[in-house]
Amino acid sequence: MARIALFGGSFNPPHFGHVLAACMARCHGADQVWVLPAARHPYSKNLAPWDQRWALCRAAFEPLGPWCVVRPDELDNPNGYTVDLVEALARQHPEHQWQLVGGTDTARDLHRWHRGADLAALVSVIAIPRRGWDDTHPAALPAISSSDVRTAIAQGEAWENRVPPAVADLIHRHHWYR
Repeated sequence: MARIALFGGSFNPPHFGHVLAACMARCHGADQVWVLPAARHPYSKNLAPWDQRWALCRAAFEPLGPWCVVRPDELDNPNGYTVDLVEALARQHPEHQWQLVGGTDTARDLHRWHRGADLAALVSVIAIPRRGWDDTHPAALPAISSSDVRTAIAQGEAWENRVPPAVADLIHRHHWYR
């Protein structure tokens, strides 16, 4: 039975914190990490076009190798709720054991998510410590956010050191987030 770590998010754009989280999930025993860019946000969060975020995710995560796979499964998740996606994946792939990649706040707050009890019965959480939540944890991810990257791009400030080089190249080439 393969352990699949599901790593969903807006990835608007993906940054080094996201890449590090995928690597940490692998180190926590995931056989594969499935990166799942959100097609829509369940709470109507404004997102860049899906095709743009898909291209950026491929640029960020595919260099990690065969254990990290960018997948379009969220396109078939009409409400954007994690539990609906995991139930669909469990039906399609009953041979897998499911894990959810999230911050330590995710592990603590999962019961508050849409149908959180059902979701908790389907997945275990790989809790990734991060700055702003777990400041004293020695392995906390750096305090990088997609919104800070977008703001820096829009204001003409330096931002390239927060994203993988292939992501920066795509953003520059297509003038995204300006």
